[in-house]
Formats: sequence, structure tokens, C-alpha cells
Amino acid sequence: MTTRVLIVDDRPTNLRIYAQFVTIMGEKYSSVTFADPIEALEWLGNNSAELLVVDYRMPQMNGAEFIRKVRKMSSCSDVPAIVITAHQDRECRLSALDAGATDFLQSPVSHVEFCKRAMSLLTKNEKSVNLRKRASEIERKHAALSDAVDQDTPASKSMLEQIIDTIPIMINATDRSGRCLFTNAYQSALFDKTPDQMVGKDFGELLGPDLAQNSERRNKSVLKSEQPIPHYEEKFTSDGVELIFHCNKSPLLNHNGETIGVLTTAVDITARKFAEEHRTHLALHDMLTGLPNRALLAEKVRKAIDTCAKTGQEAALLLLDLDRFKVINDTRGHHSGDTLLREVADRLLEMIGPDDFAARIGGDEFAIILGKVEGADAINSRCTKILKAINQPYSISGIEQVIGASIGVSLIPNDGDDYEELLRLADLAMYDAKANGRNCHRFFSEGMNQIAQADAALEIELRDALGQDQFALEYQPIVDAKTLNYVGLEALIRWDHPTRGRLLPVQFIRVADDTGIMDSLGKWVIAEVCKQIRQFAEEGIDLPRVAINVSPRQFQNQNVCEEILKNIQKNGIDPSKIVVEITEELLLDNNDHVRETLNRLRQTGVGISIDDFGTGYSSLQYLRDLPANCLKIDRTFISRIEHSAADRAIIGTISHLAHALDMRVIAEGVENDAQLELLQVSGVDEIQGYQIARPQRVEDLPKLFLKPQEQASSAAKG
Repeated sequence: MTTRVLIVDDRPTNLRIYAQFVTIMGEKYSSVTFADPIEALEWLGNNSAELLVVDYRMPQMNGAEFIRKVRKMSSCSDVPAIVITAHQDRECRLSALDAGATDFLQSPVSHVEFCKRAMSLLTKNEKSVNLRKRASEIERKHAALSDAVDQDTPASKSMLEQIIDTIPIMINATDRSGRCLFTNAYQSALFDKTPDQMVGKDFGELLGPDLAQNSERRNKSVLKSEQPIPHYEEKFTSDGVELIFHCNKSPLLNHNGETIGVLTTAVDITARKFAEEHRTHLALHDMLTGLPNRALLAEKVRKAIDTCAKTGQEAALLLLDLDRFKVINDTRGHHSGDTLLREVADRLLEMIGPDDFAARIGGDEFAIILGKVEGADAINSRCTKILKAINQPYSISGIEQVIGASIGVSLIPNDGDDYEELLRLADLAMYDAKANGRNCHRFFSEGMNQIAQADAALEIELRDALGQDQFALEYQPIVDAKTLNYVGLEALIRWDHPTRGRLLPVQFIRVADDTGIMDSLGKWVIAEVCKQIRQFAEEGIDLPRVAINVSPRQFQNQNVCEEILKNIQKNGIDPSKIVVEITEELLLDNNDHVRETLNRLRQTGVGISIDDFGTGYSSLQYLRDLPANCLKIDRTFISRIEHSAADRAIIGTISHLAHALDMRVIAEGVENDAQLELLQVSGVDEIQGYQIARPQRVEDLPKLFLKPQEQASSAAKG
């Protein structure tokens, strides 16, 4: 007889694939496919299937709704159902469970997993069906025999026997020696016997050794105490299929109220236990990679802490963050990013030992517990091997991709005996690894804690400074390389700290960026530059264009274009007076979004400059496609120009390339006459640096842009 599998999926490709999987299962299996769940329901109204395979996300109705409708059909109430879900569909799985789903497969589905799950469910269901059939047959034969032997038996007794024999619950009674006095048809069918064949048998001979021992122990307890034993679970294997029963044992009384044996009842809760276990698994595991999640990590770290305290052993908590994963996610798409994360998880599982534990705790962040370690050298070796495994190329959609990782290490119990604290310390060490070049590992040190505490204090001061108007702008002049006339300014933020004096960005920008304060600072700089350009114009001073540095964070969290254009319009200034300076890394990390924003700004007349060119991840593709009209060569090349022919060649090549793309070239960080002279003949258009002028306070700008007679007049008016 053919075992039929009904497949419902709105995508024809999936239908063909799943149908092929059914063919792989063997000749006795066939499939019926539907792209429309409504048509599938109509078909089930007149036909039968032994297994349902249903995609969760379908336009007509989702998988949970489909299963719920199927369960209302009397002929399909017990048919096992596999629901296909995506990795992020946790709520969908819970919904499908509530509707009556039996099992789940994660898309994309492998033929090995499909066949394994399908065969397992079919075997269990076949066993259950056979049990019901045997019980029904035994009940009919027993009832017929009873009617033939004793025509005087009351009808009520015959009905009671039918009820006891028909319900899908194991019921048996044993005497004080453990021999069977009575069993219903459902119980007998599990042993492939009739109730009459069971009577007089020793149950211990029918059960396995462990079950027999447990049953005898509980029976003795009931006989001795004459009290029931309610609500315990027992596993029972029938024909290789493991079933779970919810059991109760009670004293069996005669008409005098004396205990003459034990009455046992057991309800099959296998399906319910599966649902409970699946819910527990969902709560403690990451849906994408299958690894344990943060909740289970916390439990395991606490166990590791307890173990170390009892045994004196050492363990380590590793926090691993992938380097530049966002680039892959943004440029290749989330599907490719998800595939990469799953492969990283697989590699981590291959690298850990039986005493270790790996988890995904969010985004591209993983955690590993090294259960037994002996000193820093052993941890160094393990971290090196893990990084080497992660560094191996990945094939994502047929394209080779390489990625690195940064690892922070906290030691158990040396660094602490609290989960949250150990995680925080490993996090500090991981960020130190990123700051030291990435793709490496670092151990937590007390110095990192001191830095973190200093950063926290600085964050508080920064937030106060925003509300107390403690920030100011300075402007560094930019000159024409040939004439040395002023052609531009770069706006630079300063912090007039109440106790430490005027602070440079290097002293606070990192903390501002990490904490999100940079969003507010960036808005303030844009507004202040536009306002000061207007104020100078009102005083008769026409400032040249002003460059504003815009951080990657501002592009991610703000509508930079709207912010700039709003302030330009508010102050009534020419858009060409503003230049937006961005970094190469921003181009790579946010390519599509950045291109759209910059194009809009450029169309209004705002200038676009690529800052620190040559130090990041330069790409001619970006230069060709982006609307930049200026390149600023990084100061590291300028500092070596006197002694390095290679750097002079690089500067000349960049200049030639930029001119071919109709861009100006600015050399920043010029500090002496020799550098200035070499740059003037290298092809750069503009010069910026201390050799030209240091950053100027706002009140000093009139000295640069007013003619001598105008300065005298202004001084007289003052």
C-alpha cells in the first residue's frame, strides 16, 4: 500500500524539491502537491494522506491556519504535520504548534533532514494507528464473546466495558503479586495480545528490566501505604517507537474495601511532550544557527563558576565578534549574511571540545566557554585555532568571502564570579582587540576597566556639556597650491571643558560616537557652521566654502541630507558654501544609502569631499559612481613625501586619477616648506596644514578675510 504525503507550498520550485525528497524515501511513498492551500483542503475532504508538509508563509493562508482547518476534519485529526519555517519565525512556530503542528523543518531544507523527520513521524503514526485498530478489534471480539456466553449481563456493564476498551488510555489491574487481573484493549495491543491473553501474566515479564523494576517498586509503595501515586511520567518503547505516558497508580479495592492489588492508568502524552520540548528549545536556542542563545549561556556560565569554585579548576569566557560583517550584510544582502553566520556557527562547533560550550548571543556576536583550561598559553592556543578556522574562505552564493573576528577573554574565576560581570569584562577585552587591529584576541586587564570607567564619566560630562553650551568651532584654512590664496576652511569642533580647558576631538569624539552623543554633536556642528557663515556675511565678510566632517554614525542614525538643507535654507546661504567630508569606510559600509544621500546633496550644489583618501578600502568603482568633487589625501602620505619616492608617486597618481574624474585634490597635514614645495609640483590643487595656518578661533577669522583697510575700519568701529 502506498504511503501518501501531501505537500502544500505556494512556490513551485519548493513543491518540486519536496516531491523529489519523497521519491528518495522509497517506492512505497508518493506525494500530492498543491500550490493553493484552499485546493489542498478541498482535496483532503475526499482523500486521505498519511503525512502533511506545509509551508508557513503562504499568501492565501498561513501554515497555522491551514493546520487548524485540517484538524477540524475528522479524517485528518491525527495526521502528522511538518511545517516549513524560516530561521526568524519563532512566533510562527509557536502559532503552528498551537494549531496542531507535529514537527518543523527550517528552510532551506536538506533532503537528509526531510527524509529523516518524515520517516520518523510516519513510523510513529503508523504505530499509533495500529494500536487503535488492534484495540478496536479486541474490543469487538471481547464484546461478542461476552454476549454469547452471558446473555444476562446488564447492558450497562457491556457499555462500560466498551468504554474502557475503546479509550486510548492504558488501564490494568494487578494483584498483590504483580499478576494481571484485568487489562483493557489499548494496553493489550501494545503487547500484541488480547485482554484474555494478558490475564494471569506477570507484568514484570512483559516490561523491560528498568520498567519492571520501577513498576514493582511503585506497586509495593501503593500496597504498603494504601495511598495512590499520582502524576508521574514513564517512557515505553513499542516496536522501536518511544512513547511517553502520564501515569497514576491507585489501590485496587474489593467489595469489603480491602486492598487486593494495584490499578494503573496511563495516558499517552508523547505529542504534548514534543510540543513542550520544542517550546523550551525555542526559548533557549538561536533560530538562525541552532546554537544556544544568551539565556542558556548565562546558565552555563553560572555552572562553570560553580564547578571552578568546587574543583579549583579554571575556565574562560570568550566573546567573539565578526569583523566587518556589516559590510557583507549590506553589500551582499541579509540572506548572504545569514548563510555566513550559520557557517561560522558550524565552524565554532567543530572547534570546541566536550567540556566547552558555544552560543550566539545576537547579531554577529558569539560566546564560547572553554570548560577546562590550564593557563594563558592554552587559551592563546585555542583562540588562535578558532580565529584560523574563521579566517578560512567561505563560499556564499558561489562567491568566495573572507572574514575575521575579534575575541575578548575573561577568566573564571580570576576575573570574577558573576555572569554579568564576566560578560562585561570579555566585552571590554573584545573592543580592545578591535582597537588593536581586529582579527586577534585580547585578555581582560584592569586597565581596560579603568578606561571603561573613565569613558562612563566622560559620557556624563559630554551630556552635561551639550546642555551648557560648552562646545565651539575652530576653522583651519585651506589654500590654493599655486597662489596660496585662501579657498576654503575646515570646521573643527572643540570642547571648552570647565576644568580641563579647550579639548581637541581626539580627547572625546570616540566616546561621543560610541554612546550616540555624536548624533547631537553632528547636528550642532551643521547648524553652527551655517549660522556663522550667515553672521559673517551680515558683517561683510564672505567666507570661502566650509568643510564639515560627517561621521558614519550620522549617516546611519540621521537624515543628514535633510539636516544640511534645512540649515542652509534657514540661514539663506549658498549651498556651494558647504562641503560634506566623508571617509572611505563609510562608502564601503553603506554604499547604496550613502550614494543616494550624496547625490541629492550634490544636486543642490553642496560639495562632497572624500577624507583620508588612501588609508581605507579604496575602490575605483566608488570614485567613479559617487558624486564627490574633491579628494583629500591622508596626512600619512604627506609626512613621508620628503623621503619616499613611492609616496610621491602615490600622490601624483591620486592627483592624476582625481583630475580625470573632475575632482580637486587637497593635501592635508603639510608641516614644512619641503613638503609644500614637493606638493606644489605633484599636481595637488589645494594645501592644508600647520605650515599654512593652524586652526583659527571664530573671532580671529576676520584677520584672514578682511583687507588691511577693512580690518582698520572694523577695529575703529570696535
